[in-house]
Amino acid sequence: MELQGADYSTAGQYMASSTTTFLRKVNLVGNGLAFLFIAGYVLFNTEKAAYLYGYTLNGADGYNEFRAVYIGFWLGLTILFFAAAWKINVPILGDIAALMVLLQALGRLLSFLMDGKPSERFIIVFFLELTSSVFGLLMRPKIPTS
Repeated sequence: MELQGADYSTAGQYMASSTTTFLRKVNLVGNGLAFLFIAGYVLFNTEKAAYLYGYTLNGADGYNEFRAVYIGFWLGLTILFFAAAWKINVPILGDIAALMVLLQALGRLLSFLMDGKPSERFIIVFFLELTSSVFGLLMRPKIPTS
């Protein structure tokens, strides 16, 4: 069985089509923009963002930890997603970025099982993280041969 749009010219090795490469780039850039938006929102609306995420910020330590994750780490993810889109011919970058989001979704799933059902917005975020990460892992980029 052959996959439509696949190129089997290199010793039977499956090579993704240009379409899957484009879809992977869109997924990578979209995820990068999402994390960039969250980091920017937290930078300018820290208390409101903390409330939306269910956090209580207790003094400088609370703000420090919240900003470290929701600004610093999210900007790191943004850079990783944009680098993976820019260097699409290095699939491991996109794989690692997608895996990080998949692990975040799986952490939410663990919380659903251990802590109960969260509010609807966190369930929606779970499905967005799960689908975008699995999609990103399945959409293999077309890598030039030679």
